[in-house]
Amino acid sequence: MLINMNLTIAYKCAVCGAFEFFSLPLFKLIQKKEIKYSCKCTKTGITVFQESQRDVTIKMPCIGCGGEHTFILSRKDIICRAMNILYCPVTGVPQCFAGNDQEVRRKIDSLEKELDELIDMFGYESYFKNTQVMFDTLNKVHDIAEQGNLYCECGNNDIELVLLPDKICLNCRKCAGKRIINAATNEDLKIILMQEQILLFAKYSKSYLQEK
Repeated sequence: MLINMNLTIAYKCAVCGAFEFFSLPLFKLIQKKEIKYSCKCTKTGITVFQESQRDVTIKMPCIGCGGEHTFILSRKDIICRAMNILYCPVTGVPQCFAGNDQEVRRKIDSLEKELDELIDMFGYESYFKNTQVMFDTLNKVHDIAEQGNLYCECGNNDIELVLLPDKICLNCRKCAGKRIINAATNEDLKIILMQEQILLFAKYSKSYLQEK
């Protein structure tokens, strides 16, 4: 049995939103005890260290909730799993992928392909102010809707979704209520990722008039 002692880590930067790949030789970690990697934007990075011979600990800032998380991978996780997905414990957003280089890169390729399909659907790449943020925001809105937590104050859950370059407009088909979800910056993304439900404001309510 051939065991690869290099661990590939794909980390989603909390500032620029891009995935950054790091190759971690586990033997190097044993020698140095702690290794730091930075995103190409230089704004964030991750720290990998070994507190015991059996565990690898990864510490990183989170694009989902804005906090910092510490994940522990056991030696069994690293050796027996082709890929480990590390989720934000607050929002459930995939934050990091760690494992076999081929499997990790295949997963990121799949995510980027979904993004390309979204771009193709609209015909041109420059439509959105921040395509990655819009894509992640759409995914979150879809997840909330699937759980039955997208509805209007009037009680209706038949909601129309309209995409603009920097926001998503949600419109109630029954009372014309609405809700605007900003989707232009990573700060906008952070806000929606913290939400478990989306409530549209019924027409002529105080909140509706504030949205206009």
